[in-house]
Amino acid sequence: MAIARPAKRRKISPPDSRTIPSSPESSSQDAYLHDAARWNLEQQYEQRPRKQKKAPESTRLPIKTAEGRIERLVSPGGEQETEDSFFGSEDENASDTQETEVEEKPVGVPIRQQIIEAKEELARTGTLLSEDPEEHIGGFRKLTEIGASSNPTIKKLALATQLAVYKDIIPGYRIRPLGELDSSEKVSKDVRKLRAFEQALVTNYQNYIRELTKHAKASGDSSSEDKASTATVAISCACTLLLAVPHFNFRSELIELLVHKLSTRNRDNDFTKCLETLEKLFREDDDGNPSLDGVTKLSKLIKARDYRIDESVLNTFLHLRLLSELSSRGSQTRIDKHSASSEAPNSKKAKFKKEFRTKKHRKVLKERKAVEKEFKEADAIVSHEERERLQAETLKIVFITYFRILKTRVPNLTGAVLEGLA
Repeated sequence: MAIARPAKRRKISPPDSRTIPSSPESSSQDAYLHDAARWNLEQQYEQRPRKQKKAPESTRLPIKTAEGRIERLVSPGGEQETEDSFFGSEDENASDTQETEVEEKPVGVPIRQQIIEAKEELARTGTLLSEDPEEHIGGFRKLTEIGASSNPTIKKLALATQLAVYKDIIPGYRIRPLGELDSSEKVSKDVRKLRAFEQALVTNYQNYIRELTKHAKASGDSSSEDKASTATVAISCACTLLLAVPHFNFRSELIELLVHKLSTRNRDNDFTKCLETLEKLFREDDDGNPSLDGVTKLSKLIKARDYRIDESVLNTFLHLRLLSELSSRGSQTRIDKHSASSEAPNSKKAKFKKEFRTKKHRKVLKERKAVEKEFKEADAIVSHEERERLQAETLKIVFITYFRILKTRVPNLTGAVLEGLA
């Protein structure tokens, strides 16, 4: 049996592309594929803006291994690696929106936390001012801003902190305002810095006195316990300042604050505090000016109230240093001085040989005397004659007040007047 041969297969070659006409669809597809070969997908991915996610911080304490090395433990949530995904942009945008919404919600700080933060800030600012007030002048404004809080506890803390700061940095002399001549003259850098500090100190101290006066007006207010407690702190600060720095500026404002409290008939703790402060001020006054200011304010108060005041207010005049300081003898034409010539009028004065001094030496002595005079004025040293003049003026106002009370015949003040005249 003959075997059949398989059919011979003819090889068909594909048609040449040059001979077949190309359609517009195939040409655009060929151009698209030809351009896709030149695309740089990695560069476009790098240029794409995306959010860098921060790795979560570990809150676990480090441990020490057996080899002596210290290793930090990673929290279970931080073990998972986060990678940016090219296809997860929509999820990232959604998470960003949620985070923004969470951050926009106001978070209420507890009152206790506010008080703790205010204490820390007050302590930090007060320490800087006490160490170097000239370099930290802005601390005065920061203390004032903290004291403007609506929380009464923070207000009282701010008032007490400012009291401690001013007691510590107030100089031992009165600061005078700068005139046009002082502002225009050329001075050294140190003098200019000192003047700027002094003017800033006076301005902020004046604002502090005004704040004390505003709060002290609410003393004895039974409608609001917070205002009454703040007024008590303000009056206590004013009394402490008046006794600590009676020579400094705005002494009259402090005395007026105390006298305003003494004009009421309500004898509470604030009333007693103001009364004791004025009595102590009169007893410890070596200058004479504070006593004169206090007596002047009290006499005006007594007259304005039509002598309807408490008897203890009038008894403050008994603490004035008048009987012990004023001399029993006096003259309108000359000043009596205790000297050896007054005790022995017939004794001859010893003659002293005049020392020869050169012109240069005399010039040096003259300059030295001028410097000593400036130091004397800066230290607020009042001469004996000036002190007697101030005390005589004070005694005159006291007697005028006594005689006016006797003339009006006020029954509850007659005993105090007779005791004062005696």
